[in-house]
Amino acid sequence: MTSHSPAPALTMLRRGGFVILGVLFVVAAAIAITGRGPWYDEFYAFYVVRPGAPLDLLVPAWLRDNHPPLFYAMAWVWSRLLGLAGLAGSVEALRTFNLLVLAATVLLLGAMARADAWFGRLVWYDVLALAATFPALDRIDQVRSYFLSLALTTLVLPLLLRRRNPVALAVLLALAFSVHLVTTVIVAALVAAVLGRLILARRWRDAGLLVLIGAIALVPFALAMAVQLPTIMGNTRTFWIPPGLNAARWAIEAELWGVLAANPLLGVVALAGFGVVLWRARKHDETATLGDIATLAAGLGLALAVLVAAHLHRPLLITRYLVALDPIVALMLALGAQSLTRRLPWRMTALVDAALLIATLLAIHGNLAATLRQWSWNGSARAIAAQVRQCPTTVVHPDLHWNSEALGMMPRDNREVVPFAYAYMAQRFGFTLAPAGSRTLSRDCPTLFWTDHAALFHPDATTVIRQLRAAGYPVMSGRMVRHDIGWILITPPASRAPPPAAVRHGRSG
Repeated sequence: MTSHSPAPALTMLRRGGFVILGVLFVVAAAIAITGRGPWYDEFYAFYVVRPGAPLDLLVPAWLRDNHPPLFYAMAWVWSRLLGLAGLAGSVEALRTFNLLVLAATVLLLGAMARADAWFGRLVWYDVLALAATFPALDRIDQVRSYFLSLALTTLVLPLLLRRRNPVALAVLLALAFSVHLVTTVIVAALVAAVLGRLILARRWRDAGLLVLIGAIALVPFALAMAVQLPTIMGNTRTFWIPPGLNAARWAIEAELWGVLAANPLLGVVALAGFGVVLWRARKHDETATLGDIATLAAGLGLALAVLVAAHLHRPLLITRYLVALDPIVALMLALGAQSLTRRLPWRMTALVDAALLIATLLAIHGNLAATLRQWSWNGSARAIAAQVRQCPTTVVHPDLHWNSEALGMMPRDNREVVPFAYAYMAQRFGFTLAPAGSRTLSRDCPTLFWTDHAALFHPDATTVIRQLRAAGYPVMSGRMVRHDIGWILITPPASRAPPPAAVRHGRSG
């Protein structure tokens, strides 16, 4: 039994909920953007859009990468605008591009909800589902294309299911196809699922229009691939992502379970709603909703089948690449939740909505804490800065031997980004690096050998010292302090070093 005569009251309550959710999410995003330290992939992105570098130098670097150049082009424009405002020059400043993406997404979702009553009924639960996911915060605080993938897929889905604005759909599809190769596959699979639904319903005119829209939207992507595909195939001949079916399964399972479990209360409400949909569909009351859920599920399944097949050929699946899956599951949850609550008395719906909002806010709080705990280069650089303050003649050598994976990885820009990352963090924390090729040890202070972004290696101090001696450093002893996926080897002042006969290798800390 339904009782929605006081619907304006429920609408006002949800508008208030949107305000609360929006303010707190933006605050959390700002804290994440400023509080999380940078990591290697961000250094890469920052380097290829860096302020002051000429565009004729940067564009070839974008085309050498393994994904379409859209994100780099947009980030470069934002970097230039920040430069004009005197705010460029840091990874954190460039991360604010994602706040611009967030603002545009919110405005467009609002416009879509006002223009289409169907989506207007869903948008509350869709936003609650997405805001509670870990990637919503963990991707917004990175200078990478993942949050843009999340936003574009979120916007494409309702337009794709309804197809009421062909121009907007074509534009957003063109952007979504051109942001990340995994996102391209996921969005293309959704288009194929909708097309299949139209063909099964013999809606030939609508099917033809969607084919035309999809073909137009694919043009920018096709042009980019015409230039990039040979390079991408060469870059990924040997790749760092773990191969095999088990690695693909783990990544997919982690991403899907993450969005399903992000707001358990919403999951329960949606599950009950799915039961209502199945029951009512027998009476032809919820066939449209069931069709939407089935279409999204079919697109999801098709995307995963294609991605797993591609992964078995050349590994490409890790959780952060799969961020475009989250909006699909979120919209399915929204469809289920709305199917249940629209049949409840409005006061009961208001209580459910309030509980879901609280659960989402608690999820954001937990996600923020988890995001700030993510590994970065801050830990090692901060420890070095503290040592240099304590003893100013401390010598700091970047030990790039353990960065062989990144240095040898294609595109070739990694060879410049690795030393750039060390120099960037040294400048940020106010210490000086020893010149490249120097074998100097500090006489009166410790000498530090600094390695970060070395997840594949777990050497002890003895192993590091042995490698340094082979490279020509007269290191006799030292102790190792680990920070996230890096470490610092701290050797005593040269004036206090033991004679060669008494060499002692410290244990790792």
